[in-house]
Formats: sequence, C-alpha cells, structure tokens
Amino acid sequence: MPATPSPYPAEALVSPLRTLSAEWVLLPDGWHQRMEIRFDTDGVIHDVAPATGSPDEDLLVPGMINGHSHVFQLDLIGRNQRFQHPGDDFWSWRTGMYALASTLTPTTQEDVAYRAFRAMLAHGYTTVCEFHYTHGATRRDNGEMPVLMSEAVLRAAERAGIRIRLLPVLYQQGGFGERPLTREQRSFGLDTQVYLGLMDHLRHEVPLSSLQTLGYAPHSLRAVGLDALRDLVDHRNETAADAPIHMHISEQVREVNEAVLGLGRRPVEWLIDTFDLDASWCLVHATHMSPAERSALAASGAVVCLCPTTEADLGDGYFSLLDWLAHRGTWAIGTDSNGSVNPAEEIRLLDWHQRLHTRRRNAFQFDSSLGAGTRLFQQALAGGRQAASLPVGRIEPGAFADVIALHRTPRHADMAADDILNAWLYSANPSWIRQVYTEGQPRLTPTP
Repeated sequence: MPATPSPYPAEALVSPLRTLSAEWVLLPDGWHQRMEIRFDTDGVIHDVAPATGSPDEDLLVPGMINGHSHVFQLDLIGRNQRFQHPGDDFWSWRTGMYALASTLTPTTQEDVAYRAFRAMLAHGYTTVCEFHYTHGATRRDNGEMPVLMSEAVLRAAERAGIRIRLLPVLYQQGGFGERPLTREQRSFGLDTQVYLGLMDHLRHEVPLSSLQTLGYAPHSLRAVGLDALRDLVDHRNETAADAPIHMHISEQVREVNEAVLGLGRRPVEWLIDTFDLDASWCLVHATHMSPAERSALAASGAVVCLCPTTEADLGDGYFSLLDWLAHRGTWAIGTDSNGSVNPAEEIRLLDWHQRLHTRRRNAFQFDSSLGAGTRLFQQALAGGRQAASLPVGRIEPGAFADVIALHRTPRHADMAADDILNAWLYSANPSWIRQVYTEGQPRLTPTP
C-alpha cells in the first residue's frame, strides 16, 4: 500500500515524528498489514505507511468515543439494585441519584471523575463527552461552585489522560410546564446568564489542555424552556459555532406523554419543528420516536447517542437500530450512568437487542467481508466522531493518534485480525486490550 498523502507542508515538519506500528491496523477502508502510524508532538497523525521494522503491537484500532457520560454516577454501582416497590422505574431511581449528587464537592467530584476516566481508558474509550450537571449550585455561600466543579472534572481528565469534550449542562425546570426545581434538583440549576457566563469563563479564563474542549448541553426539553434553549443556541452560534449541542430526549414513555400535553407535540417532533437541527446536534437515547420522527431526525443529519447498558438497567426500552439504519441514521454509544464503562458491552448489547427482536443471529445482514462486530464498531466510531465534533475515531492523517492496541495470545496465534477484534467485542473481555494510547502516549500505566 502506498504511503497516505500528508496534509502537512514539508516546511511544517520542524521536529522529528514519532511512530507506532502494528502487524495489523484498522484503517477507514479496512485491515492493512504491517503499517506504521507517524504522528507529531501534538499527537496528530502525519501519515500512515508500510512499517519498516518490527511492529510495536499486534493490532491497532481507533479508540472509541464515549458520547454520553455522567461520571459521578459511577458511585451508584451496587447501591440501587434492591427491590423497593412494584413500580420501581427510572423516576424512582432518580431519588438515589439525587442523594448522591447532593454530597459532591469539587474534591469528591474530581475523585470519582478520575476513577471513571481511568476505567474508561482501560476498556478502550479514548474520548469522552461528559454531560456535566453537578454544578453544586446549592452552595449559595460560594458563587464560584459551578466553575470549581467543572474545573474538577477537567483536572481529572487531564490526570487520567483521556480526551474530553466537557458539556456543562443547562438545567432550570423540574418538568414540562415550567415546574420549579425540586429541592433535590437545585444543585443542578443555573440561571441562563450564569450558565452562559460559565461557558465564557471556561473558554477564556481556564487553561484547557490539548485534550480538552467544550460543548453545550441543554439537559432536556422537560428541564429547559424555549427561551433559555434559544439563548443557548444563539450563544453557541455566536461564540463557538464548531461546538456540539447534546440533549437528552424521548428516554421514557412518560416523558413523551408529558411533552405532548405540555408542548402539543412529541419531543423530537417539537425540536425539529422549532430548531434547525444539523450534524452538530447529538440527541441522547431518542428511544421512543415515532416512525415520522425517526425519518425526520435521520434526514436532519443529527446523531443519536445510545447507552444500551443504562437503558436496560433503568428499564427505558431499547432502540430500534435496524429501523434507524434503514433511514441512514448515524449513531454513537455512551456509558451514561457508568454501570458499565466498556464499549464492547454497549455494542454487544445493542446487537443482542436487535437479535432478540428479529430472532436472527445476524440481524443486520452485513456482508461477510468483516465481522458484524467490526461493522458496528466502525459505525459507532463514525457516530462518536460526529458527536464529539473532533478528529477522532479514525486512523488517518489529521486525526489524533488515539488508538487501542489489541493482542493475541499464543493460543490465538492462528486467528485473523478481524476475528481478534470480534472476540473482544463479543466477549467484552478487556484482557484483549494490551495498551490504550491518546496523542500517541500510552495511558494504561499508573498515574498520580
């Protein structure tokens, strides 16, 4: 294979390039043998070419993008799996989540975020879109709390070595109809001008590392009214047009029904009718769409972010990915409540949902040139790249050198590279991962 043309002018190469090579590398057009990735000191890939020496790794694949995470919910694991009453559901689950959120300080926020980010890296996530709404706003004696809580998440990400798109959340209502926040929700709430001031402060006053960028996150239609949502979108358009907008939508049937009563339309329908959705929008869950909503949303170019392990845990329902793909829709995966921080778990469960629904093992009927897991992995990478709005999820010139190194044991020496990738995805066993790199730097080593 000839060397991939470089986007860099020759005079720009003022420092030596670093290299990372493998026996097999998953490039955008498929597997290639004995390839070398060359990247600069900023961790940006300069070119991909045939390797000249012994490979560093067995297999290299793009690092996965976590399109939706609430890091603090990592500490809910094991605390919310006990029967409480017959109607236990998403809405009752929130009680425990609110109680946990109310205990957070900048110190504990950084601690849980660091543990979550390290776990994500160990399982193959190299980028995370952190949907951050634990602003600590009940501390009226300290007006800097929202800034301190955001900075705590950013510090944790830098310490861990994960790429982050921090999405501070606008959260103002306790439900449709401008219901006031409950006592338990007050720590999430920010006035619109305070929120926009927070965004300006983080962008201009906080020194962001090369791994850190910002985006916008109106929590949901039930938590943000029309005027505030318009102000947020206008601020994004005027000050950071390249930043994505992420929003929860249509996660619960009750939410859809309340939207019809409060807004006169279903959530996705209302959003499409009210705003010019495009590829910069990421709608999280979108579980309960009508066929008309599904068709219109796919046509808008927006990406949906699916969180199968959380959606299963909370009894949300499952996403009809087959129907979404029939409309050429784009999708990403996320960890949401972080009960699982394993991209293989999300992809496997997403596939199994479709298999159970269709009662077919190969529900997607992909061609046989690559495994079903590989095809889904590639689609999740493409959707994650769009959701993060960053040059990630591909091994190509101009992208960040954020990759996963998989390895074969002597017992699996005869397995093809594609079978190794599918073994990881369908076993969800992180022992297939030997190393994870962001900016070309190994991250599965102890850090302070």
